[in-house]
Amino acid sequence: MRPSPRTPSLSVLVRQYLLGRTEGMSAPQLAAFLDGWSSAIDLFKRADLCLPDGSEELREALRRLVAEIETAQELALADDEAPA
Repeated sequence: MRPSPRTPSLSVLVRQYLLGRTEGMSAPQLAAFLDGWSSAIDLFKRADLCLPDGSEELREALRRLVAEIETAQELALADDEAPA
């Protein structure tokens, strides 16, 4: 069983960004979108670089948020691949 995000609205937002915004994209556009999405997630995983002057509490909050986004992403993609 997959963990579910603690924030349902975050799941909706991630689904909209990953699935809703990619409808009708060509293969190169989709590849560029997913590359950008992945790069943004990778950047935010580096809380020390994103928030160099932030408190450890703030950095930990960013790490938790990224983990929640990744969980929501897994669920959105898994739901989309499920047979009808």
